[in-house]
Amino acid sequence: MRLTVVVVLLALVAVPSAVASEEQPGSLEVQQELYCTDCDTTLAEATAVSYTPEAISFIEDRIAAGDKKSEIKAKVAERYLGHLIAMPAKPEPGDRPTLADLEGEVMCPVCDTTLDQSSSPAARQIKNFIVQRIEAGDSKDEIKDRLVAVYGKQILAAPPKEGFDLLAWILPFVGLVGGALALGFLAWRWSRGREPRPPAPALSPALERRVDEELARYDEG
Repeated sequence: MRLTVVVVLLALVAVPSAVASEEQPGSLEVQQELYCTDCDTTLAEATAVSYTPEAISFIEDRIAAGDKKSEIKAKVAERYLGHLIAMPAKPEPGDRPTLADLEGEVMCPVCDTTLDQSSSPAARQIKNFIVQRIEAGDSKDEIKDRLVAVYGKQILAAPPKEGFDLLAWILPFVGLVGGALALGFLAWRWSRGREPRPPAPALSPALERRVDEELARYDEG
């Protein structure tokens, strides 16, 4: 009972805070919820693009005008279309995935590395798609399913360990063990082939004398 009261009180405290954040956002808070596609980070951490100061100035102007946080993010995303994407407001850990959660588990289809190691146009396109699906409320598995539907199961850094996909995990180990056994067998055959053969048994004196006589008779004839 006491635990229930504590949870309710915390919820009552959190709700006004969330409302205040939406109604009266800070500039840094908004920047942290805008994803920069040109530098693979949030606007708050973006320093390598020329439009960063202008975008921040626009955010501060909209805050001064009384816009809500969601409205500001939508306007920034529209103004810098393709460069800045609105992200969900502070996703709870374990509730919604983040781009970092998926970058290491999704492959770039053109450079055979995970997204967190690639800056190719294809990788950036997939990252943008992931951010958009996170904003739409998709779970990690739902985002992966959407990517598999478009690119096939090879888009995942690790195939599911079930059904036929289990072969993708087993076959490399089977091939490695089989190759080692084959090399060991060939090495054994090669070593056996290099061993000196035992000398032929010597002839008995009687047989040797008979052979000599036959050879002498052959020479006389």
